Amino acid sequence: MIGKEIVKMIIAITKMIEARTANVEVSTEFDRVRLKDFNKHVESQGLNISSDPSSWPDDFEEDWE
Repeated sequence: MIGKEIVKMIIAITKMIEARTANVEVSTEFDRVRLKDFNKHVESQGLNISSDPSSWPDDFEEDWE
């Protein structure tokens, strides 16, 4: 009897994990699309946001010198 309940609980937990994983995947893709749209909007306003961090100024380095 307890064995059947444990099996049911394991199945339920597995389904919950699968649902959560699918939710995270959808959320990640949604955020990726929003970021792409935001970058288009910002560039249309005349600003250029580069995804290359090496091109950004290093404030610490400037203060150190």
